[in-house]
Amino acid sequence: MYYIIVGAGHVGSNLAHIALEDGHEVALVEKDEERATAASERFDALVLHADIAESGILTEAGIERAHCLVATTGDDSANLMAMFLGSENEVKTLISIVNDNGHTSMFERLGVKVFFDPDLLVAQQLYRMIRTPSARELVALPDGGEMFDVTVPETAPIVGMTLAEAVKKKILPHGFVVVSLRRGKVVRAPNGESKVESGDHLTIFSEKRVSEDHLKNLTG
Repeated sequence: MYYIIVGAGHVGSNLAHIALEDGHEVALVEKDEERATAASERFDALVLHADIAESGILTEAGIERAHCLVATTGDDSANLMAMFLGSENEVKTLISIVNDNGHTSMFERLGVKVFFDPDLLVAQQLYRMIRTPSARELVALPDGGEMFDVTVPETAPIVGMTLAEAVKKKILPHGFVVVSLRRGKVVRAPNGESKVESGDHLTIFSEKRVSEDHLKNLTG
């Protein structure tokens, strides 16, 4: 597949690296000369030193055959311009970083898949890891929910209970879904009658942010 990435900063460069490693073709558009030079030296890819607003630049980048256009700059006006041009050229998939949440609706009106403020997302993820060191792979979901893995120790209040009992006794809240339960090498899709034992590895979805008390019921 052919991807055009606008912005060769930290996010754009890492995205280009991953896409190229996965066997895709990439073009990068970067208005900063130093970044453009660094990208051209680093990647076996088309790198254009230009402003996205420059006439004909996306044509030069091969927009007519692009499967996806991604804007990764720290300037929402540049990202929005890229998405507008991509929409005009009927690129199937448009994705953009949005640095100011107040600008989100403008991107969404163009049918853009929005990724909001990556620096803030990293900070939020780090905080979740600090707050819940015993929960692994804690992921924040766009609607405020969370998904995470946890290995249940002997000291956890939930040990010996079925999932239905845990909800009834408020050990687990409503809106918790145990997606999978791994016991040794056996992985199963649990139900309300599944009993939790010490050492069980649970993958959990929560509709909202997990409280400290409910985490302690799982982690001891």
